[in-house]
Amino acid sequence: MITAISDLHLGEASGARMFHDASQGQRLAELCGELIAEAGELILCGDIFDFTAMQLPPRGLQQFARTVGMPELERPQRTLLECCHAIRDANPIAIGALEAASAEVPITIVAGNHDRHLAGPEGKAALEALGLGNLRLEPAQAVRHLGEFVLVLQHGHAWDPSNATPEGGGEVMTAVLHNAVIPFLRKSAPRSNVRIDPDRIVLLRPEERVVPVLERWLPPHLFTRFVDGFLGLLVENGYLSRVRAMLATPERIRERLKSDDDLWERSGHAALEALEGRRAIPGRPPPPDVFVLGHTHVLDWAVQDGRPGVQRLYANLGSWTARANDAAGPMDATLPALAIDAREGHLVAELRDLNNRGSLLQSFEVKK
Repeated sequence: MITAISDLHLGEASGARMFHDASQGQRLAELCGELIAEAGELILCGDIFDFTAMQLPPRGLQQFARTVGMPELERPQRTLLECCHAIRDANPIAIGALEAASAEVPITIVAGNHDRHLAGPEGKAALEALGLGNLRLEPAQAVRHLGEFVLVLQHGHAWDPSNATPEGGGEVMTAVLHNAVIPFLRKSAPRSNVRIDPDRIVLLRPEERVVPVLERWLPPHLFTRFVDGFLGLLVENGYLSRVRAMLATPERIRERLKSDDDLWERSGHAALEALEGRRAIPGRPPPPDVFVLGHTHVLDWAVQDGRPGVQRLYANLGSWTARANDAAGPMDATLPALAIDAREGHLVAELRDLNNRGSLLQSFEVKK
């Protein structure tokens, strides 16, 4: 049996928390215990660690601080190994569970855009610094054969131009949100009768939703200064051209959000076309019967009907972080895990919510 999860975003104690070790870490420990008992494999489909959130934007932090009227933000840039030690210290339950389980059952990690560093020359040393030297690293994808069925598991950022490469812009936005916007909000006074929740910012999807959300939280004069500083910082780090920044009013940003928010739909359409054989899959794996992605933070489940009697499955694993859409609404706390097994030409896939006693979200069952 294979179990897959994605997008845990383990980070440091002093940063904006997307993963809370006392809650999500405990659920992960329980999952690892079940895998040991069942002798199954765990595949971690990318963005398990949030290294990009711990890296400073290369330029413009001081100008941003001056624009919004706050103290200096400069601090030393950390090495990858220093980030690994900080993540391990902040998440003892989660890291301890993975470390213990990896001594008993196979655990494979596929690199995502937030932990793409694992696919580089320091990848093995980074896993050892995390105490996870036993994890198997498959940088781009995991391909598994269960009987006659082919499973392909990727992170999914290769379908997203802004995150497919470090230069696409998504990495800059992450660094800006964690190392400029969050510190700014922690020192800012909100509007009268409004409560600011800084950590909600890094849970917003799409990330650019930070602009309309802060318009709700901040007094008008402070919001105007923030937009100037925020856009200036994105220009300095190549996310926006100066011309686009000059035109980027809150109204225009709202228009862009309507397009960015359907990334999960575009990913699903692309995955179904790949299952139909009409689109190439990055990495050129064999044609899959089950195609699994993460990255979008949105759970998705679609069945592709081929020739009579043939069905294939696309599943997006969503995220182990909460997902926010607005300034004050409730957040989705689902912890999804996909289990796939096959016996005697019979394949079963079940998507369950580990935050709700393993309740069944979706199931798929076929014979070949």
